[in-house]
Amino acid sequence: MAALALVVLGAIGAVKAGLAGGDFMFDLEQTTPALAKVKPALPDPHTPRLARRVFVVIVDGLRLDRSYELPFLDELRRRGVDTEAQSHYPTWSRPNYVSILTGVPPTASGVRTNHHSTPVALDSLMDRARGAGLHVASASDYDVLPRLFLRPRDPQRAAETEDLDIDAMEDPLSTEAVHAADAPLQSPFDDARYAPWPGGFSEAGAQIAGGNAELVVMLVGAVDAAGHAHGGDSKEYREAAEIADRALARALGRVDLSQDAIVITADHGHTGRGGHGGLEPEVLTVPLILAGAGVKPGAVSLDAHLVDLAPTVAALLGMPAPGHGLGRTLSELLQLSPQDATARQVADEQRLTMTRAVLAGAQARAQVDVLQARALRIALVVGGALFAALLAWVLVKRHVMKFDWRVLIVSVPAFFVVYYALIGTLGQRFSPSLLPAQGHLALVMAKYGLGAMVVQLCASMWALRNQGSLAQRLAKANAIAWTGLMLAMIPAGLVWAFFPAPYIGVPAPLWLVMIPAVEVAVACAAIDVALTLFVEVIIFAARAWYRQHGAMA
Repeated sequence: MAALALVVLGAIGAVKAGLAGGDFMFDLEQTTPALAKVKPALPDPHTPRLARRVFVVIVDGLRLDRSYELPFLDELRRRGVDTEAQSHYPTWSRPNYVSILTGVPPTASGVRTNHHSTPVALDSLMDRARGAGLHVASASDYDVLPRLFLRPRDPQRAAETEDLDIDAMEDPLSTEAVHAADAPLQSPFDDARYAPWPGGFSEAGAQIAGGNAELVVMLVGAVDAAGHAHGGDSKEYREAAEIADRALARALGRVDLSQDAIVITADHGHTGRGGHGGLEPEVLTVPLILAGAGVKPGAVSLDAHLVDLAPTVAALLGMPAPGHGLGRTLSELLQLSPQDATARQVADEQRLTMTRAVLAGAQARAQVDVLQARALRIALVVGGALFAALLAWVLVKRHVMKFDWRVLIVSVPAFFVVYYALIGTLGQRFSPSLLPAQGHLALVMAKYGLGAMVVQLCASMWALRNQGSLAQRLAKANAIAWTGLMLAMIPAGLVWAFFPAPYIGVPAPLWLVMIPAVEVAVACAAIDVALTLFVEVIIFAARAWYRQHGAMA
């Protein structure tokens, strides 16, 4: 009965922890961040327009060192600016599409992972261009951009977009698709071309480039796909970069750089083994290439970030920067007069004063809520640990649980040593860059947990062999179960207490991995406990039956 009670306790913990681990990445997201609740600050610096048209190109997943020796990109470098920019943590795609097009990093945009599935209600380059009476277009082999920035036709009904699932729109039978004709939504682009077939991007990009849209956003996804499949050090990754370069040459080769400007960057890089999300230099540092009208050839920026691109592109088009942005105009890269550069700097400071004040207020209010939740949760964790200790004392007194340290030392550490060793080695040193494309941290942890469960089960069976009577063996198995559950549940409880959802900030890379890891560890440890005790109960019952009936025979 004690063994079965521990199985039930473990099952409850497994379900709770498994759900928490599964929800973790979704809990990171914010549908309506603090900045989206205020009107954008739009100080107009009244600087002249530098370029007739601006092409913003995002080569998804292209890291800096692999962006060289590509003919088209290198030609643009020779004619313009060859520098670099820093991506923003977490270095995943959707968060940094938003960084580039709104000037708001993931910590403030609420878009923290590739699982963000609601339209971004932040002021963007597309909003500013349309507000200035300009036409906006996009071309991509990855169709998320238009969906990510959907806007309500009636601003008074903006709250209706908070419940939209932009990923469900890919399903032609989804509610969003069935009711599309009546949906009060509009694209941020006047012309959005999605061309996922081979050569489709070049065709769509060339058509857009031949049109009259003053702001064009292009997204190429092939390099990122190769990085995930083969790694950033692979031949396939290099070939994908060369293919992307040729595609851009076909799409933009006829752009008149005497009147128009091209800005090329990436949302993140890739580790040598493939993956991104963390703070590795090869993931964080991306190319930044500018060429054409309004660009100062040979200029360099020593402190450029992706959030700086939105105000810089806005300066090229002579319009205010997106009003929720936290970046600055890279005036050192542009052909601005000293007076115009100062005007842009003053406008940036006015905007940043507002956005930083909004964020500081939101963080202060959130901190109060976090501290209150933390105090209550710590009390619950401590209370639960004391109750577990009392339960163990009772079971020991009743001789249904026996702590044999020789058995525990062999069996209990097996799961945790193997589990965390796998995360540290295969998981690229506890970095969120361990994720595959569109992956989920908890699912990756579960794969490592499965291997650790097998090792722990074998270790327990080996440690329990020849352990005296059947009752003593089951009592020692109960001790293994209790100790394993406590070693998994207490850290998970402390993480639950110290990092309560919703997450106003983003946990550091180590914690971004460890939070779901300890939650999944509870689920895996509980399943392992259940399997161990299930086997022991069967052995106990089978041998007891055999002794009884064997004696009668």
